Amino acid sequence: MKMEMNEMVAQDEDKEPIYFAPRRVSLVSDVSSILSWVVLVGFVGDFVVQLVSLSGQMKSQSLVLATLIKEPSFYSYVFINMLIPLMTGLVFFIILQAAAIGLNMLLEMDYNAHDAKK
Repeated sequence: MKMEMNEMVAQDEDKEPIYFAPRRVSLVSDVSSILSWVVLVGFVGDFVVQLVSLSGQMKSQSLVLATLIKEPSFYSYVFINMLIPLMTGLVFFIILQAAAIGLNMLLEMDYNAHDAKK
């Protein structure tokens, strides 16, 4: 009985397409979804660390935000060290989430196509 089940499983695996295995596609989709959140948390964490660092520098030098806003170098610092990494993280998050959703849609379309054939 157990031998017959192993043969049936082996036959099912042989019938799977080489480049489209639903288990692998599902795994890649799950990994992409999880990785997107890890990337987003990492980049938001970097943003928070930069913000705390800027606050620490302002306190150590006895500066106020009103005086820093008048300096052009402050804008370049904020843009380069805070906004660009944050936007990069958001773009990576969106790309990875889109890949995960697209792969899930592909699996759903394949599942529906198999159901329609039966």
